[in-house]
Amino acid sequence: MRKEVYEMKVLEIIMPVLVMILLGIWCRKKNVLTQSGIDNIKSLVTNIMLPVAIFHALATAEYTGKIGMLVGIMFVMLLISFSVGFLLKPLLEEPYKKYLPYMVCVYEGGMMAYPLYTSLCGSEHLSQIAVLDIAGLLFGFSVYMGMLGQTENGGKISAKALFFSAVKTPAFVASVLGIAAGLTGIISRLVESFFGGVYLSVENILTTSVTSMILLVVGYSMELTRELIRPCIKTIVLRVCVQAVMMAGVLLAVHFLIGSSQLMDLAIILYMSAPATFSMQTFLNKKESSAYVSTTNSLYCIVSILVYMVLALIIY
Repeated sequence: MRKEVYEMKVLEIIMPVLVMILLGIWCRKKNVLTQSGIDNIKSLVTNIMLPVAIFHALATAEYTGKIGMLVGIMFVMLLISFSVGFLLKPLLEEPYKKYLPYMVCVYEGGMMAYPLYTSLCGSEHLSQIAVLDIAGLLFGFSVYMGMLGQTENGGKISAKALFFSAVKTPAFVASVLGIAAGLTGIISRLVESFFGGVYLSVENILTTSVTSMILLVVGYSMELTRELIRPCIKTIVLRVCVQAVMMAGVLLAVHFLIGSSQLMDLAIILYMSAPATFSMQTFLNKKESSAYVSTTNSLYCIVSILVYMVLALIIY
């Protein structure tokens, strides 16, 4: 009986992701959506839906000294893994090598790590993995996405351009405002007030479709052609190697500075086993880069599921 329940939980996580990715592929093959339509979806997600979701997540998080230390550890790890990605660029061929630093760094929390962790440990412990994502959001929508935009558009990467790019990025602004609101507790008090239901209803209708829309974009851009197999597999292997070392470092740092906890260990392992953020897809405008990134991330989901299955077998 336990085996059947376990198998159903895995299916509950995998199937929605697969269905939306397959739907995106079908929409491209049947011309249900045009590239212009996909670009409009990207614009809607990056400028409205994603920033609202990020703001709410950070504004309702609990901030303590230990969480601050954990965020610091994760931020340092992100900087290191991102820097290592630049050193590994010679291992990948053109025109994909310039995207390697972005592919071996950051994580898809909301659509992969969160549901896997919830299935394994229960939704009541979701905060354990959510706090890991704070550093990812801050780094991802400032340095990471800013440099990605300059790389994609062929511009020269500079600190000044990166700063102004971050300030103009809705997701980064939402991250800063969300943390400020979280530290003051203003949104938490609003949620508990008479108007809490109104706020949550508005937030829900603005963000409820963000996951499905991003996955649709991922599927639309996914093309497993002969030319993509080699760079995608090589990228996956490099990411696994980098993240295995980073994961060991984070676990050691957390045990030494914060303390050991099975729930936190599981959160770190599952979070750092997730693919690069699917949101990256919405910031790309070149067909070849979109196909490479979406195909690699989609295939990397297999790694995430395998890690989940191993952990589930150990726990249960």
